Amino acid sequence: MLTFAETHQRTLSTPDEIAAYLAGTFRGMQEASPFRTGNEVTITSRSGLAPEIGIGDVGIMLCDLPGQLHSWVLVFSAGGQQMAVQIQTANLAKREKAKGEEQ
Repeated sequence: MLTFAETHQRTLSTPDEIAAYLAGTFRGMQEASPFRTGNEVTITSRSGLAPEIGIGDVGIMLCDLPGQLHSWVLVFSAGGQQMAVQIQTANLAKREKAKGEEQ
């Protein structure tokens, strides 16, 4: 068996090339994610999260990228404001709706 490392260098010369490269990287990260934008999530652990944030321990996934420690989630604060916050991805799960709750 043989193991070796290779490096690859690429030059992006225009804003369009940079944007296309970043868009492709982002799409690949989204495809690898267990969450999709708009998924309802449950906060399974409040570790590091202030009690005034994430009322009901539920939210809507805004952005989850594999390899990152945090995801962006839309939640309510205790004062009733909607806010986008970063929550540790390991502390989130897809939300299962309760019986009788609208699907």
